[in-house]
Amino acid sequence: MKGSAIGIVGAACLLVGFGAGFALRPVISPVTASPAVAAGVAQPTEEEATAAVRRHRLFTGTSLSNATLKLGDCSPGGVGPGVTCMTQLVMDSTKPNAAPQNRPIGFARVNGQWEVAVW
Repeated sequence: MKGSAIGIVGAACLLVGFGAGFALRPVISPVTASPAVAAGVAQPTEEEATAAVRRHRLFTGTSLSNATLKLGDCSPGGVGPGVTCMTQLVMDSTKPNAAPQNRPIGFARVNGQWEVAVW
């Protein structure tokens, strides 16, 4: 009986801790980035990001010249240089039943042009 009481108290403490963390997150670390800048780091526009994806070649040599992209939230750094953005990507927009994929993609500015840094 003591073991189940300890488990219940532990679970209650975890719930209170997670609840407090979610409630206080906006106060502790508010989001103040503008659409063109993620935490002081430049990010591509949707057009620049789409152009970078269309120039990119997959490891198989496949071109994504018909890809379309909707750019979501971006954050600096991450896995590679530049910014990592959440995207909604359609690999081949010419196909009527092409399903969009939600995936993070890294972008870096190279010689004044945005390129895909992390696929």
